Amino acid sequence: MLKPRNNQQQKMIIWILVAVLGLAGVITLVFAFRGSSNSEEDVNAIYTNAALTVEAQQLTLSASQPSATPTATLTATPFLTNTPFAVATLPSLAAFATNTQSVSVAVGCDNSVYISDVTIPDNTAVTPGQSMTKTWKVQNNGTCAWTATYKIAFVSGNAMGGVATAIGQAVNPGQSVDISVAMVAPTAAGDASGTWRLTNDKAQAFGTPLTIVIKVGGTGGTATRTVTPGGNTSTPTATSAASKPIAANNPTITLTCNLGGASGTQYEHAGTLAWEDMSDNESGFRIYLNGAVIFTTSPNTQSYTVPSGTFRDAGFVTTFGVEAFNGAGAANVANVSQTCQ
Repeated sequence: MLKPRNNQQQKMIIWILVAVLGLAGVITLVFAFRGSSNSEEDVNAIYTNAALTVEAQQLTLSASQPSATPTATLTATPFLTNTPFAVATLPSLAAFATNTQSVSVAVGCDNSVYISDVTIPDNTAVTPGQSMTKTWKVQNNGTCAWTATYKIAFVSGNAMGGVATAIGQAVNPGQSVDISVAMVAPTAAGDASGTWRLTNDKAQAFGTPLTIVIKVGGTGGTATRTVTPGGNTSTPTATSAASKPIAANNPTITLTCNLGGASGTQYEHAGTLAWEDMSDNESGFRIYLNGAVIFTTSPNTQSYTVPSGTFRDAGFVTTFGVEAFNGAGAANVANVSQTCQ
């Protein structure tokens, strides 16, 4: 397959042809003048040859210049318009269900939550007429502190001889406290229950309900087993109930009377209450503050720490009482008083 010549080669060939034609024209003219006597014809021949030569040169030059090749004009095709895909709308997910606990209803900033039974868990078996102290552990889950005059008050059911009782100490938000009520079991056998709640200084109830559930048995006393001769059977017999404990002796109170409270004119009552334990069969001691039970101790206890945070006006008489008790009853209350001036 022949390869096309480049432009330089084409131009050289054209000029060589032009030179050859020109030389041929000159030679023709020379021979024409020599062989003709008619000068006019000679002149015409010269013109004719020159014209032919020029025409040949023009044709040659025209042939040497390539004709313009039409340039194809590209027509810009507009870009395809992207049609957005249809987006599937996902169904909205419902919010996950959250487990919620039943919380106590607050009155203002006061609120509480039950923690545990410190004494007499539900369904505890007791004897008819048994003296007992129910103690609950609760937490202040509100935003305000409780004062020592907040109370635990009866709501419904069987009060079992219990009365509204002051908590006896200040409790800050987040703190826990043991709250006690002195009660006496019913004399009739069967189940008994009661519901209590905390109340603030305005007698407004708040917080988780607190309950006591007991099972009262038949006869009181302590059952003993008697072995019959010749066999292993035994018959329970009732013995007499234990005697009441002896009253506490020589109660003393030491209060540190520091100014503070409202406008710095009240005294903070804090210190130690002490007494002599005169009995060896008490179930514990109830501590009274101006006639209301504020705390119950374990047996063989001989002191109680008066919590700080309680402020009284100058001259306010603070009376503490100590009462020994057991299942047979309670001893006389031993009282002691002191005043901050």
